[in-house]
Amino acid sequence: MNAPLNQAFSPVQADESRPVDVSLHHEVSQFYFREARLQNGRQPRLWLESMVDPDVHYWLPILEDRFAKDQRPAPTPDEPAVYNDSYQDLDNRIARLETGLVWMEDPPSRVRFLVTNIEAYQTTQDDLIATYCNVHVYRNRRQREEANHFYGREDVLRRGPDGRLRLFRRKIVLDQRVVLDKNLYVFL
Repeated sequence: MNAPLNQAFSPVQADESRPVDVSLHHEVSQFYFREARLQNGRQPRLWLESMVDPDVHYWLPILEDRFAKDQRPAPTPDEPAVYNDSYQDLDNRIARLETGLVWMEDPPSRVRFLVTNIEAYQTTQDDLIATYCNVHVYRNRRQREEANHFYGREDVLRRGPDGRLRLFRRKIVLDQRVVLDKNLYVFL
C-alpha cells in the first residue's frame, strides 16, 4: 500500500540531550500501553479515531541486508515500502477489515502486543515528542499458525486538540529481512 507521501512530511529529530520529564514519560508509556490493548482487543477503528493524528505518516520501509562497506543511504519515504500510509490509507484498511471479507482474518487472529524500552525526547517543536520503543507481536491463528514479529518503532507523538497524545509519525523497523508470516494484517 504505497500511498503518495503527505506533502507536510518533514523529519523530526529527537534531542537526546533533553529527555522528557517523568510525568510526560508516564503519559507516553500509557499511550503505548493503551495502543497495545486496543490492538490486542481487535479495536483498530477506536485506535485510529482516538489515537492517530489526521496528518499521520505510517511507514514500514523495505530494508536491505548490506555489507559493512556498502555505504548507500538508508531508505526514504519516497522509495518503495511495505507501508507508506496516510490516515486515509489506514482508514481504508480498517474499513476492509470491517467488511468481514478478509479471509485471512476469519476467524480473527489472536494477537498480543508487548511494548518495551520506551524512550521519549523533546524536539525543536514544542508540540512534538520523539519516541523509541521495542515491540514483540505474537500472532496465533487456527491451531498451528503462529508468528512472532520483533521490531523497533521510531515515532513522533503530537498533542491533539483534545489535549491527548496522538501518533503523528511512525517508522517501523522489522528485525526480519523476509517476513515469514502469511500476512501482515495487523497494525504494527
